[in-house]
Amino acid sequence: MSALSAFQLADRLDRPGYPQSPLLTPPRTRSIWNGHRMGIRYYAYPVEPELVDKARADPETFISADPLMDAWGPTHERPTMLYLDKCWSPLQRLTHPDPMADPRPAFRLFEGEVTPTHGGLAWYAWFRVLGPDEVASIADDLVDIGDQEVEALVASYADPNPDDYPYIRHHLTAAQEFTMQMAREGKAIIYMIG
Repeated sequence: MSALSAFQLADRLDRPGYPQSPLLTPPRTRSIWNGHRMGIRYYAYPVEPELVDKARADPETFISADPLMDAWGPTHERPTMLYLDKCWSPLQRLTHPDPMADPRPAFRLFEGEVTPTHGGLAWYAWFRVLGPDEVASIADDLVDIGDQEVEALVASYADPNPDDYPYIRHHLTAAQEFTMQMAREGKAIIYMIG
């Protein structure tokens, strides 16, 4: 029996009666077993302004091959980046609380969703490149979001967890600091949800 590629395996896993086993997923594709958002995380990196067009044309070359190690690796080896773990979704709601209204400018930093594939067993990552002007606008808006907005978001949850507020507040602060630094340095940002 020949070895199956990750795509062939995922295709077979879609078939009724085929044993379910989370062994492999295609490159830049992640598994979402049991319908949970397991492993869908957010990573952002600085991009030099002169490379924005190149980053938009081929975003994967501007994202680390192992962004989770960039975020969780030894502190002295971590690159400049923004890691939001799985908090990108609450930050979307924080910056766009009313779907009937326009989102805040900061929403552009968190906007996006993975594209499910293979019957929902895997997904393709979402990429976006924000130019220096957009980064400056986002940084200006993010700094205006504080404890009151985070408390209102957590209060809107049907079943809030005591850890929701510190988790969201921590990642909001990281996003505020990162975008302010990138705006000061005149840099663009590329991010991936995946």
